[in-house]
Amino acid sequence: MKKIILFFLFFNIVFTQSNQQGEILSETPLHPIPEEMTYDEYQDMNRRMNIGIGLAFIPIPGIVHRYAGEKKTAKILSYSTLGGLLALIASSGKEERKWSESDYELFILNEGLDNETRYEKIPIEIVGNDSITYKLNQVYKEISHTGGNRYLGLIGFAAIFGSYYYDVFHGLKKIHDKREAVRFKYGKQLKYSLRPSYDPLASKTKLNLDFYF
Repeated sequence: MKKIILFFLFFNIVFTQSNQQGEILSETPLHPIPEEMTYDEYQDMNRRMNIGIGLAFIPIPGIVHRYAGEKKTAKILSYSTLGGLLALIASSGKEERKWSESDYELFILNEGLDNETRYEKIPIEIVGNDSITYKLNQVYKEISHTGGNRYLGLIGFAAIFGSYYYDVFHGLKKIHDKREAVRFKYGKQLKYSLRPSYDPLASKTKLNLDFYF
């Protein structure tokens, strides 16, 4: 029992140390920020392409442009997608259900109710002068669509697909271009940076100060 307790204590210590090391190594290096750099430029510089790609799989119109800081374009893409959805709905028209016509006499159950059922009385045998045997064949309602427009549906589909395509590819390009613009503008002005590191052999955390000449 003592060996088991000691094993779990040792495991918890090792796990805690590894977590601390991982948190230290995952810290973003601290760089000096030029005084003339705006907060928008700082955000542009720190946007990540992998996050933009991940957001592309979320079915929210304009989400990549919104992450790229292009809120106006994101709003336009949202309205475009919404208009495409409305066009698809309008293209389907109105659905109507009507009882199909029959050349035979009908036998109706629950007439006028939601569960109304109709059968065709098809004569299959005549016995004597008055006795007739019928076969009941159930009749179903026919579904018809009125007011639809397939061209409107094509326009709606094009609006939805086009908005998504533009959001993903143009949005990712915006993220890349903005990052490059800020890095080009301020990159040469950096003279030093602070970079945290961990020495596993010495079990020590270090803070490196890098100078650039």
